[in-house]
Amino acid sequence: MEALLSFLQQAFLVLIRFVVGWHLFFQGLGKLWTVGWSARGYMENGSGPFAELFQAIAARPALLSLSDFLVVWGLIFSGLLLMLGLFSRLAALTGFFLLFLFFAAAPAMPYLGFAVPGPDGSELYVNKTLIEALVLLLLAVIPTGRIVGLDILISGWRLRRKSMFRRRI
Repeated sequence: MEALLSFLQQAFLVLIRFVVGWHLFFQGLGKLWTVGWSARGYMENGSGPFAELFQAIAARPALLSLSDFLVVWGLIFSGLLLMLGLFSRLAALTGFFLLFLFFAAAPAMPYLGFAVPGPDGSELYVNKTLIEALVLLLLAVIPTGRIVGLDILISGWRLRRKSMFRRRI
């Protein structure tokens, strides 16, 4: 796959992987460093088809605590792994899952009029959370960790292991 892309295309894909990883990592750190941070308010104010589910999670302290833990550490680890290019597909899928849940909790769906007003302007069906989630899905299907990243080491280890196994047979 890497050979099908030009050097510039590969460089930009790796840059996108790093930048999105940094964003996830720093968002997780921000939540970790904020005293008393919780997703409670976000979940309680959820809208869209899954609002009741998110509100039910917010109403149960054990589920809310688990959710807070998974959000913070999921963002930190998926971001860190994306920046390193280590287990980059798994990290991208984890980040996608988290961001898709964020989008599902507060989708840009029109309830009162044509568009949803937000801090960055009006949105209709698509917002920056959905866009970043889709970028993560793209990064999950393109092995950017094998272009530049620690996935190169894992890929080499797997090839060596496979060839050793074949020699034994």
